[in-house]
Amino acid sequence: MEDKKKVKMKHGEYVDRSPKSVRHPSITSDIYLQLSAISEDIESHAHFAKGRLLDIGAGKAPYKPFFSKFITEYVTFDSASTPECPVDIVGDAQKMPVKGNSFDTVFSSQTLEHIPYPQKVIDEIYRVLKPGGVCILTTHMANPLHGMPHDYFRFTKQAFRFVLFKDFEVITIKENGGALLSIAQFIVWGFSYSLPKWLSLPIIIPVNWLAKRLDKRFFNDIFTTNYIVVARKPLTARRSK
Repeated sequence: MEDKKKVKMKHGEYVDRSPKSVRHPSITSDIYLQLSAISEDIESHAHFAKGRLLDIGAGKAPYKPFFSKFITEYVTFDSASTPECPVDIVGDAQKMPVKGNSFDTVFSSQTLEHIPYPQKVIDEIYRVLKPGGVCILTTHMANPLHGMPHDYFRFTKQAFRFVLFKDFEVITIKENGGALLSIAQFIVWGFSYSLPKWLSLPIIIPVNWLAKRLDKRFFNDIFTTNYIVVARKPLTARRSK
């Protein structure tokens, strides 16, 4: 049975962070729009995964079920391992205790923005991937401060394509929801942070419902809260150590 633990946010409410609720957030949640968009895009891009998969910043590995039919092994990596949240490998993502060319897939969701030197992480991903291996990564373009004090960066498409993943063959960079959904998400947070739940909920539910539907009809990629990046290590890549 999945852990039902909830996380207290700074506005005083509790958000369900169990793996199932991260994959399938409730429409009553004040982070429904963002989480549902991320989850849908991870699931729709999971077919790029293969072989041995390394999940960096895995936590409770909420998205593991999306990959299960495409891979042979799921290995979790994080900065700490606890009884509540055990992982297979503990270490610093900027210098992983992992052999080069040892994984077919690297997955990382909502971790890169919390690392002081993100290019080092991408370089490590490149190193541990086998030639032809694939990285599937999600992270923020725009978001409130969170995970303090370790919240360092926000990213753009150009940063991924021309800087961070310059040594990769970029397959896709996709917005996890467009401008309408993202602006609605910030409106929802505004009400949730400012009002008690009994006042904010009657506003949050219809905004969530409407924004989810209208975003696809009036999609605009000029603004988003989040991106998914899928990139391949070239077959002719220099062999990693």
